[in-house]
Amino acid sequence: MRFLRTSIIAASALLSFAACAETVKITNIGHGYYSGALYVAKREKLFEKYGLEPEISFVQGGPLALQAALTKQADISVVSYEHILTSAVQGKQVVAIFNIANRPVNNVIGNDKLMQGAEKLSVEDKIKRLKGMRVAMPSAGGSGEKMLGVLAKKYGLTLPGDITSVYLGAEAPSYVAAFQRDLIDAALPFEPAGVLVQQSGKGKIYLNMMNGEVPEVRDILFMVLGTHPDNIKEKPEMLRKVAAVFAEAVKILKGDPKRGKALMALEYPSMTPETNDEAYNIVSQIWTKDGKMSEAQARATFNYLQPSGTQPVNFPATFTNDFLPK
Repeated sequence: MRFLRTSIIAASALLSFAACAETVKITNIGHGYYSGALYVAKREKLFEKYGLEPEISFVQGGPLALQAALTKQADISVVSYEHILTSAVQGKQVVAIFNIANRPVNNVIGNDKLMQGAEKLSVEDKIKRLKGMRVAMPSAGGSGEKMLGVLAKKYGLTLPGDITSVYLGAEAPSYVAAFQRDLIDAALPFEPAGVLVQQSGKGKIYLNMMNGEVPEVRDILFMVLGTHPDNIKEKPEMLRKVAAVFAEAVKILKGDPKRGKALMALEYPSMTPETNDEAYNIVSQIWTKDGKMSEAQARATFNYLQPSGTQPVNFPATFTNDFLPK
């Protein structure tokens, strides 16, 4: 009887939580390692700790994640800040409330031919060597393609034109197979795809965006949590809770590497421990410690990517630190 009574009490508590918890709809781009804080928050039940019930969906590419925020199909979108700027210059608004990554989430991975003598090349020479190459990336119009396009333009190449884009989505096996079959020469994949390609023996890091090899993108707003401005007016407490969830998740993920690696291993159970450790070591360079953003970072992102549009950007309106834990 005591066991039955305890079970009834536990079930009642769960039902009570379900009735009181506020659903938060979150859209994420693919299943990239860079979203580690989201996976940690889910596995450690941090949403539930703050009275939230997460409803997480995945889309292929930043434009779709942005659209989810613009149309309010999602309360929160994991999206690159570059897409928020693209909206701003078109007179549309999405607001960043938490900075997940302050550097690009893709390195450029090259095949053996591309890597020959690459260690002696400057960034400019590495980009120029991509002329005539087939470069894979997750999606058309995504941040990886735009980042490569900016670099190409800076050093006298065109994309498309001098460089051929190949779209392979976010899943790692697609990149490994493409390198193995000689369908591509280089790629800007989400991790752990880059690590898996290297471990297959078919590619190495050609341009290390994530460790700061490209000076202009060492400290920018790259991957953020974005929301519709209406939510700031109508759901401020929910946004505060979301920011608290991610702040706590980042402390676990980045502040305790051993625990962070163990939790990410659960998220990617098919990876070997060695692959997981390497992916963690690479991506942990870009995770922020507290989610804070600055106008200097926002302007640096704009100055580098130069999104085209007719509307001037009010930078302070594109992000806010007001929902971060005090």
